[in-house]
Amino acid sequence: MRLLRHLNFIEVLAMPLALMAPTAGMALNTPFAASTAGTAVPFIFILSTIGIACVGVGFIRLTRRFNDAGSVYGVTKAAVGPRYGFIAGWCLALVYVTFIGTLLAGFATFFNLLLDGIFHFTIPWPLVVLAGGAGVWALGHRNIKLSARVFLVCEGISILLMFALAAVIVLKGGDNGNSLSLTPLTPSGAGFAGLSAALVFGFLTYIGFEGSAALGEESENPSVAIPLAVLSAVILAGLVFIAISYAQTIGFGLSAAGSKAYGASAAPNTDLATKFVGTGFAMALNLGAALSTFACALASADGAARVLFSLGRDRRLPDQLARIHPAHRSPYFALGVGMVIGLVIAVAFAPFTNSPSNVYGWTGALATLAVIIAYGMTSLGSVIYFWHRDVAKRAFYNWLPLLVAAPLLGWTFYSQIIPVPPAPLVYWPYVMLAYLVVGFGILYVQRGRTVARDAAWESEVPAEVAAVAAPEPLGVNP
Repeated sequence: MRLLRHLNFIEVLAMPLALMAPTAGMALNTPFAASTAGTAVPFIFILSTIGIACVGVGFIRLTRRFNDAGSVYGVTKAAVGPRYGFIAGWCLALVYVTFIGTLLAGFATFFNLLLDGIFHFTIPWPLVVLAGGAGVWALGHRNIKLSARVFLVCEGISILLMFALAAVIVLKGGDNGNSLSLTPLTPSGAGFAGLSAALVFGFLTYIGFEGSAALGEESENPSVAIPLAVLSAVILAGLVFIAISYAQTIGFGLSAAGSKAYGASAAPNTDLATKFVGTGFAMALNLGAALSTFACALASADGAARVLFSLGRDRRLPDQLARIHPAHRSPYFALGVGMVIGLVIAVAFAPFTNSPSNVYGWTGALATLAVIIAYGMTSLGSVIYFWHRDVAKRAFYNWLPLLVAAPLLGWTFYSQIIPVPPAPLVYWPYVMLAYLVVGFGILYVQRGRTVARDAAWESEVPAEVAAVAAPEPLGVNP
C-alpha cells in the first residue's frame, strides 16, 4: 500500500509554514538577535532570507526531478547515491524527531503563560507536553489533509494576530510615537561581530523551510508543487519576519535603552501588546503562539513519520516503519515511533529544569547541528548531480548559491559550538558525533545490501537531458 497522492499546492505549502512556526520564531528568536545587532534585527532577516534562499536552491533543483517521502533522504539518495542519502536522511530524522519535543516544550511555555494570565495558575510543564503530544499523535495518525488544515488554521490565526499588533505599532509611530524610520532596514551601526552573531538566530528561524519535500509522494503534482512550495515558503516567511521584526524594533524604540529592553524581553510580542493595546490582546497573542507551536510540533511529527517511513521502506531501518494505515493512509507505525522518542527527549529534562523554554532552547540546539549537516549535504548533492549538465551548458551561475550557502551553514554550525556553550549544550557536538557513528555503523552492517537509488517519484525528462544531468544509470546500487 502506498501513501495517497491528494494534496493541493496550498496544503503542501502549509507544511513548511507550520514547521517554521513564524509566531514562535518572532517570540523566541528575535530578542537574541537584538541583543547583539541592536536595531538592525530587520536587516538581519533581510540577509537571512537571501541566505536561506541560496540554501533552498539545491532543494528546488532536486525536487523538480525527484520526490520522496524521505525528503532529503530520497532526493540525495537519487542524486548522489544510497549511502550519501542515508546519512543526510539519518540527520534529518534526528531533526524532525527532536523537534517534536522541542516544539511541545514551546507549546507548554505559551500555554502556561496563557493560563497564568487568565486564571493565575499553571500546570507542570511535562503534563502539558504529554497532553499536547497526545493531541499531535491523534491528529498525525489521521489523513495528512487533516494536519494540513490544522496547519493553515493555527498558523493563519497566529500570523494575523501578529500583523494586527504590528499595524497598531506602526500606526502609533512606534515607541513614544517617534520611532518610524528606515534605520532598522540597514546595519544601523552594528559591528560585524554583532551582525554575525545575530545572523545565526536569523537562520535558525527558517529551519523547516524545506518541509514540503516530505510530502513529495502525497502531492498531486510534486515536480511543480514541491519546488514552488519551497520557494514560496522562503519568500512568505521572509516577508513576515522582516515586517514583524521591524514592528518589534520600533516598538521598543531605536535608542540604546530600547535595544536593551528588546534583547532582554522573554516574550516581545506579549510585552508590546501590553504596551500598545492591552493585556487582553497580549493573552490573545499567547494563544496564537501556543497554536503556532502546536502546529509546528504536528508538522514535525508528520515529517518524522515520513522520513522514518522511507528509511524503513528501503530496510535501512526496521521495515515495520513502512506500515501504512489502511483507512487513513498515514505512516502510523513510524509516527508512533517518532512520537515516543520525541516525547522522551523532552520529558527527560524534567528533573533538571522547571522551565519548558529551557527545554526548547536545549533540544533546539541539538536539532540545529543535525539540520545544518542535512541542508549542507543537499546543497552539495544538487551541485554534484547537475555538475555535468551545468558544465556542458556553461551554467556556472548555478554554483553561486552554494558559495553563499556553505559559509552560512558553516558559520551557523561553528557558532553553536564556539565559544564553548554551557551544559547541556556543550555535550551536543559529542552527541551528534556519536549519532553519526551509529549511522555509519548501520551502513557498515548493511554493506552487502543493495538499495535502489531511485526516488519514489521521478519526473519525466527528455532522454538527452537525463543523460547529461545524470551520466550514471539510476539503477540499483549498494
